Amino acid sequence: MKSRFPQYFGATLLSVLLLSAAGCRALKNSSAFRPQNAANSATSYQLKGVVLGKSPALKEITIHQDAIPNFEPAMNAVYEVTSRDMLLRLQPGDQIAAQVVPAPGDANNHLQHLAIVSTPKANFNTSSLPAHRILLGEQVPDIPFVTQNGKTVTFSRYRGKAVLITFFDSQCTEDCPVISAHMKAVNNLLTKNPAAYAKSHLLSISIDAAHDTPPVLRKYGLKYLNGNAAGFSHWGFVHLTPTNTERMATAFGVVYVQEAHDIDHTMQTALIGKDGRLVRTWAGDHWNPSAVAKAVAAAS
Repeated sequence: MKSRFPQYFGATLLSVLLLSAAGCRALKNSSAFRPQNAANSATSYQLKGVVLGKSPALKEITIHQDAIPNFEPAMNAVYEVTSRDMLLRLQPGDQIAAQVVPAPGDANNHLQHLAIVSTPKANFNTSSLPAHRILLGEQVPDIPFVTQNGKTVTFSRYRGKAVLITFFDSQCTEDCPVISAHMKAVNNLLTKNPAAYAKSHLLSISIDAAHDTPPVLRKYGLKYLNGNAAGFSHWGFVHLTPTNTERMATAFGVVYVQEAHDIDHTMQTALIGKDGRLVRTWAGDHWNPSAVAKAVAAAS
């Protein structure tokens, strides 16, 4: 299986992420690539693009923009929108035009004179848009996956519950067992809070589409459920097609490289609210299971 990185990662970052040691390894987490402003003398640039997603809480939108001469290539980019009315009007699929005002440092570039050029047709499906990393408060894409029991489901199945997800592969011998142990601890802590347990669900998502078939995931999951298959009702281990693995990884900012005998990848854990929107994320494998269990309970 071949994979490509999400568009917002630069070539320099990719070369750093490709490690040479043997065995499954976790890549160091990094922020989304932000291009450097190429022409600081200009005060603004003309932007045209399509809205991919938005976060009212952060006052940000993600746009798949056309190339901006002398400034940025065609890419997915996050921009701040200060007008609340415009932010509420904007929807995925909207074609927009605006002026980009460059911001210093790592701040998001600012948009002014933003206008909606056209809106999608009534039967428009957001899954046809380019994949992008979702923002806090944004609806999680309803990507289908297959559970350890061979059942195909999507995130919408868990609407009304807080869902904690993480990424792993079953052949990993270093960081993935740490993440799975953390998830086991969260699962055990939630059993002590029946109300939160009933209104929550855990998912461990495999990024190894070739190897981690449902039977493999069932065997793997039983190790962390102490052999009790009934535990799958609260903590599932899921498989995706190669295409959907890439879409899911892009949505949650997971970078992975398929090599000859293993997969290198970053570590990311995310909490999805009862309304299907992203609540928060934890990068790496150093997060505290007790704190995460409390966050899941609060969102339940």
